[in-house]
Amino acid sequence: MKIKISLAICFLSLCFYIGLVYFSFDSKDLFKGAYSKVLLDKNKEILSVFLDANEQWHLESDFIPQKLKSAVILYEDKNFYSHYGVDFLALIRAFKNNLFSSKRSGASTISMQTIKLLEQNKRTYFNKFNEIIKAFALESAYEKDEILKLYLNNAPYGGNLVGVASAGLFYFEKDLKDLTWSEAALLAVLPNNPGLINLEKNKDKLLKKRNALLDRLFEKGYFSKDILTLAKAEKLPSFKTRKNLAPHLARRLLADKEQIVSSIDKKIQIKFEEKAKEYSYKLQQKGIKNLAILLADTKTNKVLAYVGSNDFYDFASFGQVDGVIAKRSVGSTLKPLLFAFAIDEGLIVPESLMLDVPTFFSNFAPQNANKKYHGFISAKESLQKSLNIPFVSLLAEYGYEKFFYKLKDILDFEDENFKKYGLSLILGTKELSLEDMVKIYLGLGNYGNFKELLYEENAFTKEDKKLISDGASFLTLQTLKDLDRVGLRQYDFNTIISWKTGTSYGRKDAWAIGTSPKYTLGVWIGNFNGEANANLYGVSIAGELFFELLSLLDGVNLEFEKPSDLVAIKIENQTGYRYDYKFGFKEVLYPQSANVLRTSPFLKEVFMYKNKEVDSLDENFIHAKKKIILNLPSNAQAFFAKEKQNLQSPSQNLKIIYPLNNLNIILPKDLKNKQKLLIKLINPKKEKLFWYLNQELIFEGKEELLPLDLKKGKYTLNIISENGASDFIKFNVF
Repeated sequence: MKIKISLAICFLSLCFYIGLVYFSFDSKDLFKGAYSKVLLDKNKEILSVFLDANEQWHLESDFIPQKLKSAVILYEDKNFYSHYGVDFLALIRAFKNNLFSSKRSGASTISMQTIKLLEQNKRTYFNKFNEIIKAFALESAYEKDEILKLYLNNAPYGGNLVGVASAGLFYFEKDLKDLTWSEAALLAVLPNNPGLINLEKNKDKLLKKRNALLDRLFEKGYFSKDILTLAKAEKLPSFKTRKNLAPHLARRLLADKEQIVSSIDKKIQIKFEEKAKEYSYKLQQKGIKNLAILLADTKTNKVLAYVGSNDFYDFASFGQVDGVIAKRSVGSTLKPLLFAFAIDEGLIVPESLMLDVPTFFSNFAPQNANKKYHGFISAKESLQKSLNIPFVSLLAEYGYEKFFYKLKDILDFEDENFKKYGLSLILGTKELSLEDMVKIYLGLGNYGNFKELLYEENAFTKEDKKLISDGASFLTLQTLKDLDRVGLRQYDFNTIISWKTGTSYGRKDAWAIGTSPKYTLGVWIGNFNGEANANLYGVSIAGELFFELLSLLDGVNLEFEKPSDLVAIKIENQTGYRYDYKFGFKEVLYPQSANVLRTSPFLKEVFMYKNKEVDSLDENFIHAKKKIILNLPSNAQAFFAKEKQNLQSPSQNLKIIYPLNNLNIILPKDLKNKQKLLIKLINPKKEKLFWYLNQELIFEGKEELLPLDLKKGKYTLNIISENGASDFIKFNVF
């Protein structure tokens, strides 16, 4: 009786223990937090991976290919899909062999091995008993394929590699879906023999095990004899050290996350990193050490490539600094934004003339990069030539405080001190990042809708900020599309892009940023330590890399579609502002929602009596005639008087050849007792010209010869072409 009671107590105790182990096993979140941090591209391919807390490369894969499943199950647990966690026949056989034979054999199923990987206990019969109980619990909580995935994601593969995805990456440099039968067989045998991966010592043993499994797979009908022959012919791999892709972005995004599916396109990222490294060799010969690149999809605002520096691992050149988010002086790259704002404000159209003459703004006197002046020049050319003076003047008219807060609205920076920058803001004194600039140009490429850049594939923009009309954005993009590519002629005819370069004061930063309907690309080149370099010039340094990167992309050559909000308006021919005077005009496109375009600041309607301007209080006002005169500020008058030269680029060559400047002329009287002076000029482009004599418009046309009836006196003759070219003389008639 006592024996029965003892047996009953033992049985109940055993049942209690089994129940305790079974029900206390927590099947949720197995191996949670055990994996390496990993950055994936948009297709879930690995970009960057970091050692886990145990200094191991430990990757997780959601997908296990059928080849690998078949190989592992045949090698490890052929009855995997038919048992409930324990293969009792194999267990009995192993127990008998271990007890009565010198040949030891294992009977652990994949489920039991998964428990062993989780708990890392010593190999004892007691621990084996616990593994059996927990294997049943595991089987009740998970599907078979989930258990297989848990096992493969946590199995050892030699050295500090854990998980089959780690092995695929470091041995074969490929994703699991691309494994061959030979590679799948090798990965199947390794978890039981991870030490064999030392090829110098164990090459023959490992090869023998792999090929034996390949033979078994062939016998089971998984593949043909030809495939078996090819699989056996494959060489064993070696551990391949690898550098992470997009390491700056990985460090940035994975600070508080284990794994992220980024928006990066791995194929583009590889191309861009290779090009960056190649181009950096050229830069180093010129004493330039660093660069950064950012590429985004214009429509989705998702980042496709992120190069924080040319070499993350170059500590001597501060390669771990992230050039995408580093704040730098942006040079002239903000000018297109002001151009678009000014169109919506009604200040300009691309055809409007602007003054490029020495100008003083309180204590600020901007200069152009080449120290030259163009006199009259169109707004379009001012942007394309990146002239400083016209844009500082435009910012003064638009309002630098308003521009500052529009910029703040786009970029959401904390700075509130707009007075600190003043009018120099448009020349890049407000430091911004490459990320900021790409965001601005991406907004232009989206017709004035500004969005946050997205770095994760499944992220979405919460809201857009509509800050520029569709029409103003389009007119700006069209202007940038025709930007002169000085020194980059090889790229002129095969790449359509709306782009802008910039060079910071002191030659510390070179920029090239552009947008198309498909891509928005930004390039920064300079030195992270702030060192200046005479070779740092936007067009020649950043521009060359910019176009080389574009050549690596598909679908760049797309045109922006003309938006529906553009309507035709009339502008006067002379200076390109709202048609308000009764002489020549032309039609241009203008945003329907923009403010009414202003009248010309360079033309003035006056009343003249005997060559003298009079007002309504003058006694001769009723006899006066209404006339339109050229109305220039004093600094412009002084410039034209002093320079006496063609005020446009040499290729335009509008020039008055007679009379010469400051000439004293004695004119004979004709039969009608009148004095006529024949004006001669060169108009090689046959442009329409506007003749101003003593500031009064006297003629418009393309003629190169014009006789003038003149009386004795002092005269000033200004001739301006419809595109802003001009010439100027003074002469006296006796």
